[in-house]
Amino acid sequence: MGPPSTQETLEKLENLGVSAESLSREYGTLEVEPISVDDQVSDGDMIGSLKVIHTPGHTPGHTPGHISLYYEKDKLLLGADSIYKKAFGAEGMHISVPQISMDPTTAIVSAQRLSKVNFDKLLMAHQDSPLLEGAREAVEKLVDEYIRNLKSQMFEPL
Repeated sequence: MGPPSTQETLEKLENLGVSAESLSREYGTLEVEPISVDDQVSDGDMIGSLKVIHTPGHTPGHTPGHISLYYEKDKLLLGADSIYKKAFGAEGMHISVPQISMDPTTAIVSAQRLSKVNFDKLLMAHQDSPLLEGAREAVEKLVDEYIRNLKSQMFEPL
């Protein structure tokens, strides 16, 4: 599947009411060189000592094609952008938030899948510190909370 095109990203930002210009000023350009994939991986494949974890296709965090890796010996999950300890200044655990997620509902499903992996430690991208104790339990609790919130939004009267 791979990352979204620049045009898809710009359309998503526009739908969210976010200015691409302001993001570019703060974080740099959205223009990126095309990525060439040398080897595609599938669920359960090994990359050295790391096991690839993804749904039938991916564990999207804030982009399609996102994968997570698991190092079984140390029960370490490399969750990348699927889960955050801090998002837009909001403390606490977060599943990839709608402001930066191409598909927030699928991100919740991916986090739920990750919560079923037997890990103790969680490393997340763009974070200042990993979760080194009780990480799986924290992710399970987070997923339950997000699913409850999603269900309550789905069944709200119009």
